[in-house]
Amino acid sequence: MSDSAMRILKLTSVALTREKQLILQEELEKYASSTNYVIKVIMQKHITKEQKAIEVVEALFSTRFDSRPEYLRDVVKTARSEVGRHRRMARTIRTMRGRTAYFRLGKMILSHPLVSVDEKGLAVRVSNNSELPIPFDKRSRNQNADELLALSKNASMLGRIRITWNKQGYADIDIQAKE
Repeated sequence: MSDSAMRILKLTSVALTREKQLILQEELEKYASSTNYVIKVIMQKHITKEQKAIEVVEALFSTRFDSRPEYLRDVVKTARSEVGRHRRMARTIRTMRGRTAYFRLGKMILSHPLVSVDEKGLAVRVSNNSELPIPFDKRSRNQNADELLALSKNASMLGRIRITWNKQGYADIDIQAKE
């Protein structure tokens, strides 16, 4: 898809309660460890195709991390992009050439079945099939009100959503929207 057909909405959340912070941090840790596991398998077995990576890690992934196929698909996409980024950087940065790629703790990149967007906030479906609501702050919500309304009515316009934890009780949310 071309860059002109894609736009990114940058939003922030309100200050999350302590309970929500703990749930979100737990999900972020699980996402980082599962992505690093998939990166390790991709690098060891020299896998280049997404479907092949899903087939190779599917059995152990469902018992060790999460049994949802949507979650596995998002983790594999993130792992493949991280491996590609690492390989591109290793061409120019000598110190990265002998190292294995890894995904840093603090962000999650999910897609529609796992995340739903409405005009007030974001709802993340966590591993125990409950939803974690993350409301947008008033300023960023009002700046993107028209786009959020369109996304809440038409989920097919929704791309991947990056949730970045900034450790002060807030989350930065980048929503990739198709035009």
